Amino acid sequence: MYVCSTFLICIMDLNFSWTLSTPEIYTVGIWALIWIIELAYQFCLFDRPFRFHKKSEKGKIDYSSERPPLSVIVYAQNDAENLIRFMPRILNQDYPQFEVIVVDDDSDDDTKDILDSLRTQYKHLYYTYVPEGSRNLSHKKLALTLGVKAAQYDIVVFTNANCCPTGNQWLASLARNFVPGTDIVLGYTGMVRKEKERLAFWYCTYDKLLFTLRYLSFALIKRPYMGESSNMAYRKELFFKNKGFSKYLYLHYGDDDLFINEIATHRNTRVEISETSQMTASYHDNCKAWKELKLQYDFTSRYLRTAAKAVFGLGKVFDYAFGILCIFLFVWGLLYNWGLSLVALLPALLLFIVKALVYQRAAKIFHLPRLIFTLPLFSFLQPWVNLYFNIIGSTSRKKNFTWR
Repeated sequence: MYVCSTFLICIMDLNFSWTLSTPEIYTVGIWALIWIIELAYQFCLFDRPFRFHKKSEKGKIDYSSERPPLSVIVYAQNDAENLIRFMPRILNQDYPQFEVIVVDDDSDDDTKDILDSLRTQYKHLYYTYVPEGSRNLSHKKLALTLGVKAAQYDIVVFTNANCCPTGNQWLASLARNFVPGTDIVLGYTGMVRKEKERLAFWYCTYDKLLFTLRYLSFALIKRPYMGESSNMAYRKELFFKNKGFSKYLYLHYGDDDLFINEIATHRNTRVEISETSQMTASYHDNCKAWKELKLQYDFTSRYLRTAAKAVFGLGKVFDYAFGILCIFLFVWGLLYNWGLSLVALLPALLLFIVKALVYQRAAKIFHLPRLIFTLPLFSFLQPWVNLYFNIIGSTSRKKNFTWR
């Protein structure tokens, strides 16, 4: 009884008031507006892939029953081990007519011997290579160009030698989207988790998921601006009509984001994220690969022509502003008015719950870890990690990153 009485006296002694000064009202008003915008980002954009996935599962998306012949182009660079592990999964797809073309980018391991061995088992496997000593700035663009030129079918599917489809319906899942008017299909690629990677890998997974949700969401609202070359398909005529990668030959990268940005329209692009369409990429070091991916896309993002840059750029500003104002209101309330602390705490908690819901729904369809306990930390770190990479990227534009 004594403890309860003491607690009530302490509460009554606190400076608690719902009366706000004019500066406090303006601050709360700005903070509330940012809060509403943050909620809109979550529901209108980041939750869209999950809603699309459920719509597809319910049969509300029209797909083609035809199975056009496909040319699969696999980029390889010192991927001998990966070719042994993953190529049979690609070559044994349950699909009526397809060829697989491996383009070897000047490998110095056993890639050629392994491809020769595979070639004796799979007659629909072919391979070519980037000429030794080629001075092309982007070897990958040159390799993919050689692959497209070697393809005999009208639809080309792209992936990397370190990528593995989840099953034998990968090609069928992509191909069903080539309904009349569709020229491009964008897929999803995740990372293979390694036992020794824990918290760091979870953050890489969280960050890459947000990255994926951005470009998929914009594609789903008919504003496609990029894809991932590890899992995408388009009609070969688009490649030649737009003179391939000629507009970006002076850049090391851009075979997926800049090229798709050039050829994708609101009518010719579809998204495929069913479980059978997904790819998983294997790296020696996932965190290093994630870092190089961040730097790569930071390097090419300034060349993208899309409203997404402005939308997500403002999103970053709102993330910074919301976090700063939330901390300010909470601390100010502790010092001068406890009502302000509640005003800051409760909506922030609701926003976190919404973010957690959106993340968990997306993580479910992409088979990613459920990070409900670490999500507050990752959500807080995200804006500052992005800021760090923006600074690093701006000071290293001329570096030659090794990302495939």
